[in-house]
Amino acid sequence: MQQLLLIYDGDCPLCRNFAAAQRLQQHFGELSLFNARDLAEQAPLLLAELQHQRLIINQNMLLRVDGRWLKGPEVLQLLASLNESSWRNKLWLYWFQSASRARFSYPLLRFGRNLLLKLLKIPPLPY
Repeated sequence: MQQLLLIYDGDCPLCRNFAAAQRLQQHFGELSLFNARDLAEQAPLLLAELQHQRLIINQNMLLRVDGRWLKGPEVLQLLASLNESSWRNKLWLYWFQSASRARFSYPLLRFGRNLLLKLLKIPPLPY
């Protein structure tokens, strides 16, 4: 059974809703969710690990799978493969199971997130 650790921006409505949907996937492995904005207080060792590996939290959704860090499009691709069988999840799986579509889409999704945060006057992550 895989151990999954997902780091997301809890102040971003898109990220928060995506992460909440992933709670349903716990039967694929142990899934721990961390709000990136709380890492300094709640998981300082995890934050230090990310900084040591030069993983930029503000620009990537991060997922640790059995000790290996995936970022951005790799996360979308893996999480798409874990989704259940609703029509929405099948569409998600079809689109993001392709590495090239995930790499193409991730910068667009990140741009949309950054624009939304700016419109909502939510500051970027401090690390």
